[in-house]
Amino acid sequence: MSKTTVLFVCPDNSLLSPLAEAYLNVRAQGLMRAFSAGLDPSQPLNRHVTRLLSSRGIPAEGLAPKPLDIFLMPHAEVPDRLIYLSDLKPIVLPPHWKATTSSHWWSIAATPPFPDTFAACAAYFDRIAGAIDRLMEPPQSVGRFIVGGLV
Repeated sequence: MSKTTVLFVCPDNSLLSPLAEAYLNVRAQGLMRAFSAGLDPSQPLNRHVTRLLSSRGIPAEGLAPKPLDIFLMPHAEVPDRLIYLSDLKPIVLPPHWKATTSSHWWSIAATPPFPDTFAACAAYFDRIAGAIDRLMEPPQSVGRFIVGGLV
């Protein structure tokens, strides 16, 4: 059975999506693989990300802003899930992803100007981690409907 892949995308890939990538990779315990990218990754990784992840015992190796374009190349793996983290309008999936990729939009406002403090970074992390934790819960049957679950 192959791992479910999740691509987190935010406008600049400097704060929200790297936090989500790092957390899901630890939280999923090898059952899933997360990546992150940005629509315009012109900013460096937010200065608080590495310290915050370290304080939570989460590895930050390999985290760096990268463009969504690298995931759109012909040889790139098509993710199973795309989660767009932004208060802006969600992106449209490329045509060759539509058959296999489900997309989700988490409206999280972290586009500048935002408070560039360790506490603000921690608050964003807690919000993202909570959303990932809820999605990682096993699906529950409610009548004839299945609710929840990311896998």
